[in-house]
Amino acid sequence: MDLGIAGRVALVTGGARGIGLAIAERLQAEGCRVAVCDIDPDARSGLPEGIAFARCDISSETECSAMIAHIQQAVGPIDILVNNAGIQSVLKLHEATVGDFERVLAVNLTGAFILCRLLVPEMKQRGWGRVINMSSMAGKVGGLTVSASYAASKAGMLGLTKSVARAGAPEVTSNALAPAFIATQMTEAETVAEYSSKIPVGRLGTPEEVAAAAAFLASNLAGYITGEVFDLNGGMLMD
Repeated sequence: MDLGIAGRVALVTGGARGIGLAIAERLQAEGCRVAVCDIDPDARSGLPEGIAFARCDISSETECSAMIAHIQQAVGPIDILVNNAGIQSVLKLHEATVGDFERVLAVNLTGAFILCRLLVPEMKQRGWGRVINMSSMAGKVGGLTVSASYAASKAGMLGLTKSVARAGAPEVTSNALAPAFIATQMTEAETVAEYSSKIPVGRLGTPEEVAAAAAFLASNLAGYITGEVFDLNGGMLMD
């Protein structure tokens, strides 16, 4: 199926590993020119050929501006923004400090805001754009295994997604993905065993399944979808 995005330029934050890498690879397979950014400069070593890389701390507006300039010079104007970068915390409410809370929000939410603020006006001016924000089921129900700060950041991502959808319309769509338990190299065996039996489809999701949803939302086929939350939880949450 032709998604109609061949030749589009996509930026995937946190795109050097896990779900982000799966999204970058899927968009490249769909014909996009893909760039990823990551705070770890060594992350570029695992990228497939043809995917551009820029080092960036997305919680810094200065670094985001420099990263965008680098990507646009190397690859072209950005049409598709996937705000995937994030950090996780499992600190219990009484264990976390204000600093812990603010750091998680800075990376998971403020970074996405910065990039939307910088890129969406340019997308609108060119007449086409897609924003895909990585939220989580935790943003809807609170953290089952993650911290209050993580859940709060992902809930904030839902509000940001809807606000960007209104600000970007009609040229730019903005949607969120809300995965639950996804099996990556970092997923502990205990998590797989405990939660697989609680998920109606009987297993954890895969990064490739999340990537397929991201590619659809980036496509011309999803042009009438904006401000929505796309759940990927195997039926764990039905709402």
